[in-house]
Amino acid sequence: LEASVAAKLEGDFRTGKRLNMRKIIPYIASQFRKDKIWLRRTRPSKREYQVMLAIDDSKSMVLYGSKQLALESLCVISNALTKLEAGDLSVVSFGEEAKVVHEFGSPFTALDGAKA
Repeated sequence: LEASVAAKLEGDFRTGKRLNMRKIIPYIASQFRKDKIWLRRTRPSKREYQVMLAIDDSKSMVLYGSKQLALESLCVISNALTKLEAGDLSVVSFGEEAKVVHEFGSPFTALDGAKA
């Protein structure tokens, strides 16, 4: 997953968001000529995705014993995405009818996993 949101301040610019304190003394010593003393958000470092996982809840999954494996893989994938701070996670189950088990916006917890 690539980073998509810039969060870190870096660089030497003439305008920006925050002062680079390491550049202040050389700026004053140069009689205010070396004016690249500002930091900006330039490089993406955070992830902001919306990931939707779809779980098959049909009778064939229960018949062949694959439902337990699907739920375990849901737990592993949701824990991995939480550790990566990938963004929002939603879970949808489908079979006879599709229903949203967990919506975007709220954090995915063990109790939400039990509802799946």
